[in-house]
Amino acid sequence: MLLRNPNLLVSWKGGRVAVKNLESGTGVLGTSDLVELLGRFATPLSEKAVAREFERYDKRSVATAIRRLRALGFLLPVAEAARRTAHIDAWKQNVASVGYHVATKDISYMTRKAATDSFLRSRLSAERQPPKFKRYRHATSRKLPHVAFSPDAAALRRILQARRTVRRFSRSAVSFGALAEILRGTWGLTGYLDAGVLGRLSTKTSPSAGARHPIECYVLAWNVANLRKGLYHYDVRADELRRLRAGDFRAEAARMASGQEYVSRSAFLCVMTAVFGRTLWKYVFENAYRVVWLDAGHLAQTFCLLATSLGLGPFQTAAIQDSYIEKLIGLDGIKEFPVYLCGAGMPAKKLL
Repeated sequence: MLLRNPNLLVSWKGGRVAVKNLESGTGVLGTSDLVELLGRFATPLSEKAVAREFERYDKRSVATAIRRLRALGFLLPVAEAARRTAHIDAWKQNVASVGYHVATKDISYMTRKAATDSFLRSRLSAERQPPKFKRYRHATSRKLPHVAFSPDAAALRRILQARRTVRRFSRSAVSFGALAEILRGTWGLTGYLDAGVLGRLSTKTSPSAGARHPIECYVLAWNVANLRKGLYHYDVRADELRRLRAGDFRAEAARMASGQEYVSRSAFLCVMTAVFGRTLWKYVFENAYRVVWLDAGHLAQTFCLLATSLGLGPFQTAAIQDSYIEKLIGLDGIKEFPVYLCGAGMPAKKLL
C-alpha cells in the first residue's frame, strides 16, 4: 500500500506541470495525468489497484510510472508516509517561504582560493561592479558634526570601529567566562514586558518581530578553558549550557560552514536555528520567513560586538550546509532549521 508524499509541490512550468519533492529537491515535468495519478494515492492504495483504475493507459505503463514515482520518493509506503511532517502544513500554507527555503538549502561553495579568484576575475571581465556609494550630487548638503562622547558612548564607538570579521586565530583558549558573557548578552533574557492578552513576553538585547524570539543557539566548543569539548544547547530560561554530545567537533564545524577551514582554528562555533512556529503563530504571512533572518542578523551583530569588547575575534557566515547541521544536531529541518553561524577565538593580532 502506498501514499503520496505530503511534501510535494505542484506548479506550472511553461505548458507543463512541474511536481517537486520538497525533501530532496527532485522534480519532474508531466501533464495533468501525472497530478491525477499522484492524486489517486491521497489515501492508501496498492499499485495494482491504481493501475487497473487508470483505464486510458496500459496497466504496465502505469505500473512503470508508479515505480518511478516510488524511486523519486513521490510515493511512499504507508508507514513511512505517516512519519513525514508536511512542510507546507507545518508552515501554515506559507508556500513562498517553503519554496525559497528548499531552493537555497545545501548549496555548494568554492573553498579553494584559486577557484574563487578565477570566478571573481570572470565576473570583473564580464560586468563592471555597481557603484559602491549613492550620491545626490545636486541636493543641498550639510556636514555632520563631530561631538564629544560620554565615556560609555566613546567605548561603544571604539568597539564598533574595531569590529572586524576575523579568520586568523592564536592557539590560546577562550575563557569560559567570556563565552558565558557572549551567550548571555546575545541570546539571554534581559526581562519581560506586559503584552496584554499574550501575557509576559521575553525581552533580549536584540529586537525580534513581535518579541517572538524564534532563534535558538547551539554551541560547538573545543578550545574553551574549563569547558569540556562537545555540542551544547544554550538553555535561555535557566541561563546554562546543556551538553548534548561530548567530543571534539572542530572538523564538523568546518563542514557545517561549507568547508571554511578557518572555523576549525577558532575556539567555538554558535549555530543559530529557527523555531519557525514561534513566529508563524502570530504572523501567518509570507514575509514571516524574512523576519526570522532579520532576527538572526540582529543577534549576529550583537554577538560580534560583545566578542570584540572581550578581546575575541568574531566571525559569521551564512554559507551553511543545512542538512548536515540538521543531522548532527538532531533537527527535523521543518519545525526547527539552521539559519546562521557565528563563532570566535583569540585573534592572532589584537583588535582593540
